[in-house]
Amino acid sequence: MVNLASASENLSPSPAAAEAHGLPVTTQYFLVATTMVGISLPALLLHHWLGSRAISLVYLLTVVVLALFVGRGATLLAVTLSALLWDFFFLPPIPNLRIASGEDLFTFATYFVVAGVVGELTARIRAQEQTERRRERRATALYQLTRGMVGAANRDELVRAVVEQTAGAFEAEIAVLLTDARGSLSFHAHPAGTYEVPGPEQPAAEAAFESGQPAGRFTDQFPQAAALYVPLVSAEVRHGVLAVHLGQPREPSPGQQNLLQAFVHQIALALDRQRLREEFDRAKSLAESERLGRTLLNSVSHEIRTPLAAIQSATANLTDGPDRPLSASQQAMVGEILEATARLNRLVGHVLDISRLESGHLQLRREPCDVRDLVQVAVRETRQELAQHSLRVSVPASLGLVSLDFVLTQQALGNLLANAARHTPAGTAVEVTARREKGFLLLSVADRGPGLPSAVLPRVFDKFYRGPQAPTGGTGLGLSLAKGFIEAQGGQVQAQNRTGGGAEFTLRLPWLAGDTSSAHFPISP
Repeated sequence: MVNLASASENLSPSPAAAEAHGLPVTTQYFLVATTMVGISLPALLLHHWLGSRAISLVYLLTVVVLALFVGRGATLLAVTLSALLWDFFFLPPIPNLRIASGEDLFTFATYFVVAGVVGELTARIRAQEQTERRRERRATALYQLTRGMVGAANRDELVRAVVEQTAGAFEAEIAVLLTDARGSLSFHAHPAGTYEVPGPEQPAAEAAFESGQPAGRFTDQFPQAAALYVPLVSAEVRHGVLAVHLGQPREPSPGQQNLLQAFVHQIALALDRQRLREEFDRAKSLAESERLGRTLLNSVSHEIRTPLAAIQSATANLTDGPDRPLSASQQAMVGEILEATARLNRLVGHVLDISRLESGHLQLRREPCDVRDLVQVAVRETRQELAQHSLRVSVPASLGLVSLDFVLTQQALGNLLANAARHTPAGTAVEVTARREKGFLLLSVADRGPGLPSAVLPRVFDKFYRGPQAPTGGTGLGLSLAKGFIEAQGGQVQAQNRTGGGAEFTLRLPWLAGDTSSAHFPISP
């Protein structure tokens, strides 16, 4: 059975292969016998004029010519027959195989040795010529295949080149089965193929794809199939299966298998390069899109700040104006304007912060900070969001000073507090705790709300992500910003559900109490 170890010489008999094996062995021996007999008849007629030694040269020439067309065994037969016929018909006593004189015996022995050596050398030269021809055809076929694949601009053009070159080299019908988006083998052959894989042979293609070994005709797997299915594998990546429907009835020779193996290896590498090129193009397009998006958001956010400031100023003048007091309904509307403006201002600030984080322009400013002051500022900044919740704060006075970026940490903690207030029912408690544990400062915000669904938990810190039950009005940036601000300081943010209901978010920062100097560190995106 055929064995293509890695999954590639011409599966159809090449001209060189036809020269070497085109004549059956029995035909070669018959050709040698008839030729020698045919040469002996006119030699008998010419013996009176040519002499026995000239006849030996005729036999020697015949051996050399036959060696150009038959194998070594037939050549040895030609040497033996020519020596015996020469001795029987042309060396005295005639006709007899006995040699009368020592001179004739020496001549006979010399002829036999010379004929054998010349025949063997001729056969070796012929075999070497055939080998060089096969190597040349192999190199040419691989060159044509590689050139066709290199010139392909996309995967469709690559597959067309594969089908064209493989079908021409192997004189076979070709089908290419590639993987789908899920990485499974698709049984819809590429339109460029010349062979339609029948339904009963699909298990053979699937077996080749799954096992990484050839299946189908001339193999141990599904040998009843009409085509040979060879997996296209490179660097442990399975790209699909190459189906080769051969026109020859006999099993491919080892040389033919090697050529197919080389073809399959080159095709798999080309598909792998095409896959990497497509992934690079997608990543490049995505990066460019994100860069343009950040630039647009940054530009628009800065432009929005100016009209927002004007709206806030004008609204504040309405409430402070002495000319005409506002009615209760007007004051309510002014309050809504101020609240909406403040929310929009926070949104703009979040967008700008995200842009700074991702662009690497955020500057880290470490300084000694009192944890109690940090928590108090964060609570004060979110007092409006926490107005309908009871707040419990637990910060030991013995914590002392810790070196961190006060503004970034306060914003991260404030985002956690606002998130807890937004996603829990009114009247529920929100707990803020701070403690030192194993060289880290832990700041926790816990609630007794509905908690985090298991599907939401892995994505809770993703940018712009909002859970399916999230209330309206959020942007999905608060937790992402908190994570970015803390990780910029070498810390971590964790989210988990509490026993008994509710969620808990923890900021984990390295305790750097000994660092009492201010420093500025550029933050990578």
